[in-house]
Amino acid sequence: MKTYKMKINGNEYEVAVKDVNGQQIAVEVNGKAYNVELAEQPKAEKPKPIVRPAAPAAAPSAAPSPRPSAGAAGATKSPLPGTVLSVNVTVGQSVKAGDVALVLEAMKMENNINCGKDGVVKAIYVQKGDNVLEGADLLLIE
Repeated sequence: MKTYKMKINGNEYEVAVKDVNGQQIAVEVNGKAYNVELAEQPKAEKPKPIVRPAAPAAAPSAAPSPRPSAGAAGATKSPLPGTVLSVNVTVGQSVKAGDVALVLEAMKMENNINCGKDGVVKAIYVQKGDNVLEGADLLLIE
């Protein structure tokens, strides 16, 4: 139940919406019950699309490696679907197990994706802003 304070022609009213059934609405105005019929069905607001600025062109050495066709052996995989917020490693960088390789946003939570083993980053298959599915290859460490 929603309650509203309204002012009509200088008079204050407390309006409580009790029930909405299609175009029939049960309301209570200053303690007195009324059934109201809408002249037309209210239009639901469409959510506004999120517009992101285009990412600047990356230098050739920083470009993501081509995605493997059948999944690379030993690739770090996404544990859940989400959006890549940041990539904290580069191709050729030495990493240790437990280092944060990238940050993935899922269900409005930031999740650190750690390196699974010591080694050198051989390929990065995602970039900031990419949407990934669960099990998708993120990067390759050898």
